Amino acid sequence: MRFGCFGDAADIDMIAEAGFHSAELDLMEISRMAPDAFGAFKKRAMHTGLIFDAFSGFMPLTERIHAPGFRFEPWFAHTRLCAERTRELGAILWSMGAGKCRSIPDDCTDVPAAKARVAEFFGGIAEILNEYGILLAIEPLGPSNSNFLQKIGETEEFAKEIGLPNCRIMCDLRHMLSSGDSYQAIAEHRELIVHAHIDYPLGPQRYFPREGDGFDYKPYLSALKKSDYSRLLSVEATAYADFLADASHSVWYLKLLWNEVS
Repeated sequence: MRFGCFGDAADIDMIAEAGFHSAELDLMEISRMAPDAFGAFKKRAMHTGLIFDAFSGFMPLTERIHAPGFRFEPWFAHTRLCAERTRELGAILWSMGAGKCRSIPDDCTDVPAAKARVAEFFGGIAEILNEYGILLAIEPLGPSNSNFLQKIGETEEFAKEIGLPNCRIMCDLRHMLSSGDSYQAIAEHRELIVHAHIDYPLGPQRYFPREGDGFDYKPYLSALKKSDYSRLLSVEATAYADFLADASHSVWYLKLLWNEVS
């Protein structure tokens, strides 16, 4: 198992110092860098010793795929720019959530057509990424984040319907709990699961998992291990008292738990 940590470009030195293997960076931030700024960032990133193989945050959650004025082409151009830059950094995978963006409108009168539109959009992104050797891992999201693709099983069916070899799925502890998804689903759909997220899943804030925080992470980790999952497990923490201290404790704790579970 390799352990990664969400962060911004400014956080990469702390992520490395904390003891993580990988930093999962934000695609929107990468895309907004001027060419010179990206070149300077790439040099700095390569000196951290981290691996930059997973990225997320493809689009702002204010976007709506089903809005009348939403156009695919600008986002496909965004995909190419991000693919070129992230491949230079070592990307092999993008995590695709975009929960509010993909949600079916409450007043939708043709739900199958709306779902097909999301498939067309995600499929277009996957098709571009396939040219760069990058996987698209579609994320099942809990009901507070999206009303479409909430469980691992239905997300696998959706990915298979897209029908591209690089279109896969992932799992996230918080969203599995929120959706009532069984840990057994990880084993049942192991062939398509290529990425995983974790955080302290109780409450609205995403904290780093900590020893004594009151949540038992072992069943989730055990489900991953029993499924022979050996890819990246990224900590998606967006709330913390001290980033470096909390991150350092968390990666130590997760490594300890991983060695204890079977």
